[in-house]
Amino acid sequence: MNILIIGAGAIGGFIGGKLAAHHNVTLFDRAQLVEAVRERGLRIIEPETETTVTNLSAFTSLKEAFTQTPRFDLAIVCVKAYDTVTAIQALRPYADRIDRILTPQNGVSNEDLLGMAFGRAKIISGTILNPIAVPEIGVVRLEKTGRGIGLAPVEGSIDPFVDVLRATQLPVRMYDDYRAMKWSKLILNLIGNATSAILDMTTRETFADQRVFEIEVALLREALAVMRAQSIGAVNLPGSPVRLLGLGIRFAPRPILQRILQPMVAGGRGDKPPSLLVDMRNGRAQSEIDELNGAIVRAGKTIGVKTPVNAALVGIVHDLLEGKADRAVWRRNIDQLVQLTGM
Repeated sequence: MNILIIGAGAIGGFIGGKLAAHHNVTLFDRAQLVEAVRERGLRIIEPETETTVTNLSAFTSLKEAFTQTPRFDLAIVCVKAYDTVTAIQALRPYADRIDRILTPQNGVSNEDLLGMAFGRAKIISGTILNPIAVPEIGVVRLEKTGRGIGLAPVEGSIDPFVDVLRATQLPVRMYDDYRAMKWSKLILNLIGNATSAILDMTTRETFADQRVFEIEVALLREALAVMRAQSIGAVNLPGSPVRLLGLGIRFAPRPILQRILQPMVAGGRGDKPPSLLVDMRNGRAQSEIDELNGAIVRAGKTIGVKTPVNAALVGIVHDLLEGKADRAVWRRNIDQLVQLTGM
């Protein structure tokens, strides 16, 4: 099978590198990554093994990629959610030469964006639960095993592609409702993410503080309320009992819930810090805040569910990214965060 990876960072690099053992894989990314793969191959570090994949094609130009491989059975879009529109624009001229498109991206709007551009029947929804890091360009590191990949059709059957993704050697689970799968992953993405980015603290530190923990519970309860109002149920994901987590967030006494969440958050990402904190520390002007907490705010406005804590967090993160707020002032400033979130 011919497979095209759009964005060969952590997720795209790992999936593409693992699939290359069984399929013809082409990477499309920026010049630095492409040059590294062409010169040294793609190094994949796993808890018990380390391999260098050298049979990958890599291009900075889709025109060159399609010149070498005129048709792809599957394109996997692995760019950050805020770059999905740019990826769509790049792929449009080649839409009739791609059979199916998989989006394992964070957020809950990528399926709609890709479906509007290429037809919903062509889109496969996905999510990957294993934390994966990029310690250097051309190297991806699987931080934890024991989780896996979720796949769901937006429309139609995806059976052949389930077998394709099993070549990653990660467990693959199918879901009937892609919205339930992606919103359940959103719940996991929210935990300890925005608060850590704002305070420049690890999730282990933030969840040890009772005041930050109260903010976390409040933002998660807003997210669950938005899901219920849309009749979207939580589902368990590979290695992550999201349904039980949702019940705990809604009903468990605070001391018990904190004891449950602290080890889950501390161990869930391995050594990888939360994505919003990584973006903040790297000085990026964009992050996925609008596709995480922002998705809760947008949906809440549409259906009439109030989401003040998520809205406050989105505003603070934007101020920090845009230079309207001083990171040094916010660093470990829990009192200020409590005040602005109304907690």
